[in-house]
Amino acid sequence: MAKPLPRNRPVPIAPPMAIIDNCPAERLRCSLVVSSPMIRPRRSIATRFTQRRNGNRQANQAVTAGEAHRRIPRPLSSPVHRVNVGLERRPQSLQNTRMWCAGVLAEELRRRLLERPDHPVVTVCGARASQATGVFSGLDLHEAALERSAVLSRAFSPAHGPLALVMPCGADFVAMLFGAIYAGFTVTALAPPRPGVPAARFAAIVRDCAPVAILCPEDWRGRVETALAGAELAAPVVDLSTVSGLRPRCASDEPAPVGEEPPAILQYTSGSTRAPKAVKLSGANIVANAELANDTWGMDERGVFLSWLPHFHDMGLMGGILYPILAGGRTVLLDPLHMIQRPERWLRLIGEHGVTMSGGPAFAYSHCLEQVTDEQCVGLDLSSWTSAFCGAEPVPAALMNAFRARFGPYGLKPDAVFGSYGLAEYTLMAAGGNPALDADKGAPPAGCGDIEPCRVAPAMRENLRLVDPDTRRGVGEGQAGEIWLRGASVAVGYHNEPAETEATFRAVLADDETSGTWLRTGDIAVRQGDWLYVTGRLKDLLFANGRKVPATDVEWLAGEQDSALNPMAAAALMPDELDTGKAVLLIELKRRARVADEPSAGELIRRAVAGAWGIELNEIRILPSGTLPRTSSGKIRRREVAEAWRAGRLDEVLQ
Repeated sequence: MAKPLPRNRPVPIAPPMAIIDNCPAERLRCSLVVSSPMIRPRRSIATRFTQRRNGNRQANQAVTAGEAHRRIPRPLSSPVHRVNVGLERRPQSLQNTRMWCAGVLAEELRRRLLERPDHPVVTVCGARASQATGVFSGLDLHEAALERSAVLSRAFSPAHGPLALVMPCGADFVAMLFGAIYAGFTVTALAPPRPGVPAARFAAIVRDCAPVAILCPEDWRGRVETALAGAELAAPVVDLSTVSGLRPRCASDEPAPVGEEPPAILQYTSGSTRAPKAVKLSGANIVANAELANDTWGMDERGVFLSWLPHFHDMGLMGGILYPILAGGRTVLLDPLHMIQRPERWLRLIGEHGVTMSGGPAFAYSHCLEQVTDEQCVGLDLSSWTSAFCGAEPVPAALMNAFRARFGPYGLKPDAVFGSYGLAEYTLMAAGGNPALDADKGAPPAGCGDIEPCRVAPAMRENLRLVDPDTRRGVGEGQAGEIWLRGASVAVGYHNEPAETEATFRAVLADDETSGTWLRTGDIAVRQGDWLYVTGRLKDLLFANGRKVPATDVEWLAGEQDSALNPMAAAALMPDELDTGKAVLLIELKRRARVADEPSAGELIRRAVAGAWGIELNEIRILPSGTLPRTSSGKIRRREVAEAWRAGRLDEVLQ
């Protein structure tokens, strides 16, 4: 069995909060029946669920008229009670669904939901086994989205700025997200400010996106307002329980002119090498990338996607919520904290729901290897899990092999596990798919034996190039180069960053100017046929003796010198960017581990790194687990660490 690599530190997640009701009875008393011929007349919720129960649909056998409140976003911790939803009247603003559902993304979501009116499309899981706290059918979610879009459109105008959603992931978030998209708002989902953590980052993001309003649960309102104190923002902070009582705005009911559709999503980058920037994603971007991803992943109407990833991250929002529905399939949502606390819960849900696709960063797989016991695996069934993706730059091959070996006896097929590559600037997915769809990848290129490659789909063969970042000329097969991308998935650009947009999204090849403009990713890779070996970030390279060495190579080699060290929680950096051949290494201990002899371990690391690349490590710091700053997706903020080191303020960024 391959030796498991150390566990990375979990993504920092805010503590779970009760999901606040944003659908009070007084708001639901207005009817939201649409006169489009594509939508059947709406029955009462109690009648609809009674009919489903009597129809003995397998997925809804336990649903009764008295439990109908679970099919709309009610407070999940509240006592059972029924809601009088009086559905007799039709607001004029909803007489034309096509006008109401502004934009290509809204139209495509609406179409997919109405194709599956009685089938579950979203399931929200609780912390305990077999506990589902909310289920949406296609019609449920469509109607809930219409209800919220009506309220939002009465109170705010999409022309006045994006709508910021600072909400826990659950039924309320999904309904509000779809409602805002239906109403034509640009949506940005943000992580809440965490208690005891400086709020400057959150305030900077809110100031940058300048939202028309910030929606949050009542429990979080005080925290959000405190974080924004002194920021001089005009946007109101609105708790969800008061949304229906907002004062109607004075605005024209005319739809936006054709050609002036705003971005559908403002997606903030994780910021592993720089401060987060808002990527402007159009509805067309999202629909195009969903088609690419779903075709590559094999996700269709039979697919079930399980996501525990943060919904304010691109993988959680796009891959975990929007893409499965755009494929005509179903998504199952688990709170990230529940997965981190009990990783066996993630694996157990795969069998319970017949999940076909799920995954996460490298630390998720390492976490399962370290924390899931043989006793917890009794009865585990992973046979439905045909696509287990791992997103990291790079993806450790030894970790993937260890995961295959550990969970193969429970039905996991070896070729189900694969590496994936993507970024927000390309909407989400650029490479990576089930290797069973292709012939054997053969021997890896020189220096890439410890990297799990990502499959390049046929549709991406001409839209992905490796380029010398200095000459802007393409490099040959087997040579390292910067990944450049083109196609319909390339985002509109950065919000409020015209110079960065021009430099990143408008690159031109020096040896093929007729190929149009390209997206520069800043990631380094080696390509061999249809396999992409991502080695690291361009800004994370170390320079020594005329060679460019990925920081991750140094970190991995250092971690091999002592089993207590965590190579996936490390930062190798150059203390002076002009002084080549010298570096500093910061590396964390594994959880509940210690190095018996730190001076001896440091000497072993120095010798190994010097022998491999001739790099002299001026200083090595072994840190407690969880010390280095992370992005929302769990990546180490190497650039922030490097800048803090050079400025003499490293202690300020260590957590």
